[in-house]
Amino acid sequence: MKVLLTILFCLCVSLMGDEKKPLTKEKVEENTGVQKRGNPILIAHRGLLRHAPENTLPAFAACLELGIGFELDIRTTKDGHLVVFHDDNVQRTTDGRARSVRQMTLAQLKDLDAGSWFDAAFTGVRIPTLEEVLSLVSERKRARTVIALNVKHLTREGESKLIALVKKYELLNESFAFDQSDEMSRRLKKLNPAIRIGQNVYNRKNYQALLKEGLVDCFLLAYTPTADDVLFLRQRGKQVLFNYAGSGPGRREKVAWKRAAEAGIDGLLTDYPLDCQAFWRESEIQKLQEK
Repeated sequence: MKVLLTILFCLCVSLMGDEKKPLTKEKVEENTGVQKRGNPILIAHRGLLRHAPENTLPAFAACLELGIGFELDIRTTKDGHLVVFHDDNVQRTTDGRARSVRQMTLAQLKDLDAGSWFDAAFTGVRIPTLEEVLSLVSERKRARTVIALNVKHLTREGESKLIALVKKYELLNESFAFDQSDEMSRRLKKLNPAIRIGQNVYNRKNYQALLKEGLVDCFLLAYTPTADDVLFLRQRGKQVLFNYAGSGPGRREKVAWKRAAEAGIDGLLTDYPLDCQAFWRESEIQKLQEK
């Protein structure tokens, strides 16, 4: 399977700025298994979306092969299935016409091509169900990971299905649900107190209110965290991540990567996990050379 994934990577394209560059076999081997002890875990936004179609099995398989975590988006189909898809409308990342996911059945969604828009090498890739993704994680993860479950649209029945699937694949300790309403978070906790809840935090004033209720397990700081931020939250038993997701130069600043790592964050959510990983590696080498 590793050979197949390597071949797949050689067919992928890497979006470097506005240019497309092939992701070589050497690049794959260089980054395979490099999530080193001591560095924050990297969480790839919608999977390895600069090298494979976002929110698809190839994008997630690449993360698992490279030993990094990933974020995904959950929506509910017309017939009640949980699928992994970012937009409400299928038009941007499939060959389908403008239509809402919630207005389509799973069978209709599975008829769509979710890969060729990105590159011809991915023609025929389909929209995955949440169960397909979690099954993939269970089968292929190489070490403890982080799976960020971004809840876009869930029905009440879907909430129960989400809990059941995370439990079925034994990922309660390695995943968290976030971006849902507080009301939904409370319902999820009631269904299973072991489910972990995440929350985006945009400024330090939000801390006390969130900590008082005790609902949030994982704080996603949407600003460059300091060591004091991390210590404050970790002393209260919280996981601390830096949410640096998004594309463009403003979301790949080395200064931010450096400061976040030095602050001691547990993980970093980013569109550029391989770039960040390479930067951290280079920084480590430089430190060793300076000794």
